[in-house]
Amino acid sequence: MAADWGIETPWQEPTVPAPEIKPFELPTLKGSSPHYNTPTPALKPAPQIDPDRIFQTVLSCYPEKSKFKLDLNLVAGMKTNLDEYSSDDWPEISEHYIGIVGKMPLYSSTEQSRERQWEYQRRTSTATSVAGFTQALADRNYAYRLMGLYLSLEARSQRRVAQGVANVTEQVTLLEKVATAHRDVLAHEAKIVEHRLALVA
Repeated sequence: MAADWGIETPWQEPTVPAPEIKPFELPTLKGSSPHYNTPTPALKPAPQIDPDRIFQTVLSCYPEKSKFKLDLNLVAGMKTNLDEYSSDDWPEISEHYIGIVGKMPLYSSTEQSRERQWEYQRRTSTATSVAGFTQALADRNYAYRLMGLYLSLEARSQRRVAQGVANVTEQVTLLEKVATAHRDVLAHEAKIVEHRLALVA
């Protein structure tokens, strides 16, 4: 009754507005995710490279073969004259003989075999690096595409959790998949750098 007349009473409690309720929202891995209705870009193919041209270019950068490689075999021998004859009137130098003979074949099968083995290893190593470089480019683009799809699903799951339609476990699972895809992107980037530097070297 006193309140109707504008009279304040000691037992009258002031009305306190209710606090604004902010439910917890699990953030996405990226922070700002695209809307789940936004189409994810299509998978981009790896850049077209010419493996044969890269292979031949790298082979031409190897050091030139030395023109002074010789297959030389040395044979040393020593002979001493025994006192079978009187050597009083002989010079002292004639009592001992030391000889070194060198054999240099015009065609060395050993050297030719070694050259072929080196060339085979060189070409095999170069071909492996070129193939790895091409594969790393394709794997990186695939990982980017996969991460884009998971980002879209993660954003959709975030809205579902906020509306109470889905459990937060769904978003956590997709967040882990986004993190795995992002880790794969970094791993493939490192592989690209590794093979590129191997070819440059």
